[in-house]
Amino acid sequence: MNYADLIVKALDGASINAKAKEWGVPQKTLESYAKAKTLPDYDTALMMANAAGIGIEEAFKMLAKEAKLRKKNAKQIAAAEKIKKNFNALASYVRTRFSHS
Repeated sequence: MNYADLIVKALDGASINAKAKEWGVPQKTLESYAKAKTLPDYDTALMMANAAGIGIEEAFKMLAKEAKLRKKNAKQIAAAEKIKKNFNALASYVRTRFSHS
């Protein structure tokens, strides 16, 4: 089971609005968790684990794995952006240098 599976299992077919009311979580916050934009806080993670019928240890391991994956992806994106920026700077330099020749 991964983070996306946890969300699906915790919602159990209910709407985000219904679960947000049930859990006392703002709808936009739960929607952000469901869309994997952010990870839940400890209290919400505990509610999700209970609703999904899984142990809290398993849920926290899942969340830790998801957080690590996101951090790795963020580093990869940052590295790719840096390469792109440097390539564009080099290409601009080459264009400028050889367009005047």
